[in-house]
Amino acid sequence: MIRAITCMLFFFVFEINAQIKDSIEVDGTLIPVELLEEITLKPLLLNSAEKIKFYRLKRKVTKVYPYACAAKKQLIELEDDLKYTENKRQRRKIGKLHDKWIQKNFTDKIKKLTRSEGRILIKLIHRETGNSAYDLVRNYRNGLTAFLWQKLATYFDGDLKATYQPKTIEEDQWIEHILWEREMKLN
Repeated sequence: MIRAITCMLFFFVFEINAQIKDSIEVDGTLIPVELLEEITLKPLLLNSAEKIKFYRLKRKVTKVYPYACAAKKQLIELEDDLKYTENKRQRRKIGKLHDKWIQKNFTDKIKKLTRSEGRILIKLIHRETGNSAYDLVRNYRNGLTAFLWQKLATYFDGDLKATYQPKTIEEDQWIEHILWEREMKLN
């Protein structure tokens, strides 16, 4: 009888210690812990034609990515400025000031981009801001302006409504890999 109770106690103690903890106690408070799925990072396996496309894409992404980061920064500043506006007139005035600053600082540089670099910039703007370029123009200007810019973009093989989808589109996966490599080099 004592032997059976000792065996049961022995298995019970090891069973509790073998369980995966779902929380950790720190300074008397329980902090939940969740196990994530394991992912494996592997290098890109590309044939020679894909390598050429990849390195061209890498050159274009490194050229365009600073503009997407600047767009994100400018959008954050614009949203901060718009928090303190009281009426539509002030919103329009602040929007025009930001628009003039953007045109002054970026128009000449962005005009020199190729069509493919422009398409990549639109995707990177979506990646950085979480909104498509079309939605940004529609929200901070108006629907008619957004419509006209969209028509102009389609004339030059662009799409302001394009979104960044690294899980489904191969080019976006490559872009994500390029940005990941860039981040790893900076750290």
